[in-house]
Amino acid sequence: MKQLNIFLLSTLFFASAVVNAQSYKIQLEWEEMGDSTVFLAHYFDTNIFINDTIVLNKGGKGIFEGDSLLDQGLYAFYQSGNSYFDVLIGKDQTFKVINEQPGSVDNIEIEGAEQSESFLRYQKKIKASSSEKQRLIKEAQNTDDQARIQKARQRINALDQEIREYIQKEVEKYPNTMYAAFLKAVESPSPPEPEVPENHPKYDSIAWFQQYFYNRDHFLDGIDFTDKRIINTPILHSKLKTYFNSVLIQHPDSLKPQVIKVLKASEPSKRMYQYVTQFLLNNYTQSKVMGMDALFVAIADEVYLKGKAFWADSTTIQKIAEEAYLTRPNLIGKEAPELVMETPEGEYVSLHSLPSEFTVLLFYEYDCGHCKTEIPALYNDVYMKYLNNNIEVYAVNMNDDKDKWTQFIEDKEIEGWHNVWDPHHNTKFRFKYNVKMTPLIYLLDKDKKIVAKKIDKDTLIRFIDSLLNE
Repeated sequence: MKQLNIFLLSTLFFASAVVNAQSYKIQLEWEEMGDSTVFLAHYFDTNIFINDTIVLNKGGKGIFEGDSLLDQGLYAFYQSGNSYFDVLIGKDQTFKVINEQPGSVDNIEIEGAEQSESFLRYQKKIKASSSEKQRLIKEAQNTDDQARIQKARQRINALDQEIREYIQKEVEKYPNTMYAAFLKAVESPSPPEPEVPENHPKYDSIAWFQQYFYNRDHFLDGIDFTDKRIINTPILHSKLKTYFNSVLIQHPDSLKPQVIKVLKASEPSKRMYQYVTQFLLNNYTQSKVMGMDALFVAIADEVYLKGKAFWADSTTIQKIAEEAYLTRPNLIGKEAPELVMETPEGEYVSLHSLPSEFTVLLFYEYDCGHCKTEIPALYNDVYMKYLNNNIEVYAVNMNDDKDKWTQFIEDKEIEGWHNVWDPHHNTKFRFKYNVKMTPLIYLLDKDKKIVAKKIDKDTLIRFIDSLLNE
């Protein structure tokens, strides 16, 4: 048995559709578990949600039944103690589950549903293969005999190949079934061997690029993005997360084509399209990687602003449209929007006119508690450190009291910066740079393109050091 957190089934991400008047009936014969409560639950993302509950009689028998078919997918029989085991439910939903002795999938038998039976055999085969691999790994770790180590590695590779062949045969045997969809989805690609010999001077880099491009193009081959059944497994979430956060290079230019490709692939299925869109939108709005807001804008443009988000109400669409509008002008790699602002002396300074190798664009408020400590630190640790490296600071005060501002400049001794403000709010800097908090830091290159944004002082220093050493 395994451990998992479960949730009561109330309002979920998707409503289950009743496709016809057929019913499900799952009989349990669990002799050693009489008088216990059993839950039938389905997978969604990385969680399971309860569909039905029964109490077994003293003999360990009970029946789950309903007047409409369950959505096909991966389910779990869950008991108190947070233990459970998985069962695949396909189109045949009248079957019996015999569990003679709790604690292991080896003691479970299923009768009456071919896909469920086949999945159980697959589980047992995977378990046996994994146990054998673990034994071989320990054997190799506990010996210095190179021949035994090599033999163990060969056997591990053979076991992996056996599983791949087994899956392929099962997929061919049960085409178009939920079972086959699951098996195809769970498979990982096997990149071909590099096309150059190992003694090639650039073997490592060639091999890396070949493997990267193969995985980029084939990692999701097993997912049918028009098959909504795969949503009811933990596989889709796991595959998407791995692909977009680990397999692909974490740069918007590398990610955007694949994001659009997957969105278009899922569009024929409304349920899949909604799932994929919301997964990607959440993935990039929650990302800690700088520059991923470009993917948020791409998804907003491709789906929400084209009227394709049929599940979203007008309030949600409006919020996404506004955030995309505020984010689009200040994406990494874009030319920073021009600002022409006034100094305390009444002179006007153009951001784009600064002839510097790098420009630190800073937005702050003199009465912000964090700014009172960060602004002097930026001056001492950044401006003074790079005083001879042609780096300018364009420091925008966001408050309206000139006397307090000039006093702040004097008190914090930040002379030498281009201290500016916009007392009449003509530049719309808050919208151009999506200023929602202070202090807010952007780093611009000599062409005034945005190199980094929304970073702290220490990250700014690391960026500048790296760029100066290029």
